[in-house]
Amino acid sequence: MPKPHYEKNIPAADTLMKSMRSMGYSFESAIADVIDNSISAKARNIHILFPVDPLKDIAVGIWDDGLGMDSDELFEAMRYGSSSAEAEREATDLGRFGLGLKSASLSQCRILTVISKKDNKVSAYSWDFNYIMESREWYVRKLSQSEIKELPYSHTIREMEHGTLVLWQDFDVISKSCDGQTFDRLIELKSSVDEYIGLIFHRYIASSNSKEKISISINNHKVRALDPFLESHPKVTTKKERTIAVNDSNGIEQLIKVKLFVLPFISDLTDKDKKLIGGVENLRTKQGFYIYRNKRLIIWGTWFNMKPKGELTKNARVRVDIPNTLDDIWSIDIKKQTASIPKRIQNQLKNIVIQALDISVTKQTHRGRKDSVDDSRDYIWDRMKTRGNNFYYVINRDNRLFQFVREKMSEQDFVYLDMLISEIEQNLPTHQLYIDKANDCVVIEEPDHRADGLFQIGITMIDAKKALDPMPVEEIISQLMASEPFCNYSELKERFINNYTENDK
Repeated sequence: MPKPHYEKNIPAADTLMKSMRSMGYSFESAIADVIDNSISAKARNIHILFPVDPLKDIAVGIWDDGLGMDSDELFEAMRYGSSSAEAEREATDLGRFGLGLKSASLSQCRILTVISKKDNKVSAYSWDFNYIMESREWYVRKLSQSEIKELPYSHTIREMEHGTLVLWQDFDVISKSCDGQTFDRLIELKSSVDEYIGLIFHRYIASSNSKEKISISINNHKVRALDPFLESHPKVTTKKERTIAVNDSNGIEQLIKVKLFVLPFISDLTDKDKKLIGGVENLRTKQGFYIYRNKRLIIWGTWFNMKPKGELTKNARVRVDIPNTLDDIWSIDIKKQTASIPKRIQNQLKNIVIQALDISVTKQTHRGRKDSVDDSRDYIWDRMKTRGNNFYYVINRDNRLFQFVREKMSEQDFVYLDMLISEIEQNLPTHQLYIDKANDCVVIEEPDHRADGLFQIGITMIDAKKALDPMPVEEIISQLMASEPFCNYSELKERFINNYTENDK
């Protein structure tokens, strides 16, 4: 057998780098990816610097007090693919592919410069996309000490014992999107970066462990940690944390930690609580899994198609902690923004999801006391009384007609039905009903065959009940006639009785 012949086929630098710039980073997620490197470098203080003067160099800097790098280490760190995804890493390492710093930064700017200080020596290298496009070669620029001194924010590193500054310049992506108003747009982005970083790294910022706690600031303003679970709130419903064992790609057992939370009602939240969870405007979209890799949030606000999002489940959250040794089986991407649940643990997680949703639905549907006009009646609508003596209305899910329909549906179909009903409840036009009622404009138009239609529905329900229950048919009919809508048509009782009396002859 002839020996295989191999030849080098080096990717075109300009084409590949251009493609790498279009990986889908947002400005906020790109900042977060740089912070990952700071944390991996054991930084305890991280500062994000936005420009304050439109007449000076427009640049964004992210600097930290981490270990720093010497010239050789920095040169290697600037290499695309500087580490292998399969390489063994420290448990606290937030990187994976050796691409994050470069791909994230150059997705937002054309010039990336990294300045680092270690052993009292300052080094700097720069990727200049403009030069790469011109030369079509993988040339990284080494900066002299005099050049370093001229860079924005460079004094931050020179004044420290050790650390690293990541510098972004020439914001072509932003410039194109805002008609050249780059400075104004960067100022606008400060608030969204603040909120995003406060969520992604909230467990680091709020940690009581001095060895893992970090401080992040934006132009000397400290970023506050958000808390999607309100762990310290006395009315948060939680369950004991569960541990799921799963083997990594090398067959070594690793542990996944899972804990469910159900948030309190909005009425039980203070303004401070609302700020901690990032506002209550989009609670429904925020429900679902919160996946953490080494306590860094990577994906949130999804049930991974296990269940659709519903109004009654909007307060449910499931926190999942995974180690970086399971990156491959969770299919975590370069941007650390997507993941998929391994099939081997889907069922276990699904059971936890069902439990979380059940708790959330129960809390929502029982948050008020039923205020019935007649306890002997089985109403379709329940009038619920709050502690403040106010009222709201929900569909009575114990109503016999509702239960009959429920029993005929699959679990998945019922989830969709319940989602629709929840929206009907939330969008009841009470204000317009009040106006129309005050003007005597509310009428109930019933078709002539309304009673006939209910008779056929009632027969279907009675037959189904008879097939499952030895209860006398007269008792079944009496129970049915005590529920809406049948109780509004007293003549139906005699028709039901006559129907079964005649059939028994």
